[in-house]
Amino acid sequence: MSAYVIVEATVLDPESRNRYAAQVEPLFREFGAEVIAFGPWQVLSGEPAFDNGMIIRFPDNGTALAWYQSPAYQSLLEIRAAALDCRFRLVSERRRPEDSHERIPLEGS
Repeated sequence: MSAYVIVEATVLDPESRNRYAAQVEPLFREFGAEVIAFGPWQVLSGEPAFDNGMIIRFPDNGTALAWYQSPAYQSLLEIRAAALDCRFRLVSERRRPEDSHERIPLEGS
C-alpha cells in the first residue's frame, strides 16, 4: 500500500528553496513518488506552526524511507536547512473494509 510523506514548511530563503526543489524533483521520479498536494495550509483547528504543506505519495513505506535515507537526498539537507524551516512525517496507507465498524486508531488507544 502507498505511503505518504507529509511536509510542513515555512520558506526561509526563496532562492535556496528553488535550488532545493530543482534537485529534489528528479529524486521523486527516481523513487516513484508523486506530489499530490502542496501549497499554503488552511488551519482548521489548533495553532499554525508552518505556512505551507506538501503531501508526497510513495509506492510503499520502504520506498519512502529509501528515498529519505538515500545519499542523494541526504546531500540536499544543507540546502534544505537554508531554504526551509520544516518538519517531515511518514504515514502508511491503511484501508478499512467498507463494511467494517472498526474505529480509527488514535495515539494511545
